[in-house]
Amino acid sequence: MKNLFYSVALFILLSINIFPQWSNIWISNSISYQTVSGWLNFESNGNSWKSRLFLLDSLKFQVMGDGFSNTPQYTYVFTAAERLAGSQIYSLITDLTNDKITEFYVLAYHGTPTNYRQSFKILNIVNGATVFERNDPQFYFSYPSLVDSDNDGRLECIVTRYNYPDFANYFYEIFSTGVTTNLTNHTPTDFILFQNFPNPFNPSTKINYSLSQSENVKLQIFNVQGEVLNTLVDQFQQAGTHDVTWDGKNGKGISQPTGIYFYRLTASGNNSIKKMILLK
Repeated sequence: MKNLFYSVALFILLSINIFPQWSNIWISNSISYQTVSGWLNFESNGNSWKSRLFLLDSLKFQVMGDGFSNTPQYTYVFTAAERLAGSQIYSLITDLTNDKITEFYVLAYHGTPTNYRQSFKILNIVNGATVFERNDPQFYFSYPSLVDSDNDGRLECIVTRYNYPDFANYFYEIFSTGVTTNLTNHTPTDFILFQNFPNPFNPSTKINYSLSQSENVKLQIFNVQGEVLNTLVDQFQQAGTHDVTWDGKNGKGISQPTGIYFYRLTASGNNSIKKMILLK
């Protein structure tokens, strides 16, 4: 009877597919380790976003076709000034042109390495057209932020403009986009990580971020190999705007060489990463 029980139990276990076999449905083409890649919210689908695979290198930004595709559908080639800025392109996660595709902004550097001037443009990736641009030889511009600042149901574009080349004063500029939104205080996450300033920098730079709630926060510096160089913040912080300065040194106090570095803010279970350049 005991053997019969074990036989029946074994038969039941073998009959039930407890761990169904996962089947591979797609494999991408080979991607160079020097190419940044991933999936981004690209096409709006009602109240959600459909993702696409993207590839980013120092010369161009590509978005693959819909679904699992290895074929680029949209390609943007960086200008010389944009390559000088490190090919920094970011999604706004907002459709500004009513084509159901998110717009992107691209940073550009002008001038000499000792004191670059920054400009930006908002790009329509579908046709390569410039939706909006701030570029003036007398000023350094921050990257754009989209928000319904007056709760009127329309998005505003907020930009910080710095006097150049002395950076003695700065001004806020607010532009009406005319684009409607059903979100109040429209932001993609519960925190905002701003671009460091100045960038490029030597010997130090300031990193600003804003928290919508009090929470545990971690801000770390990475090199291009993905190694953690320094942890600038690792603590509970109150809601509001915060800033921290990185002196270009690792956690042991050793100055880092000229190069591209990344800083990552972790809060609310989410991450935000931006690129910065140390020039000596």
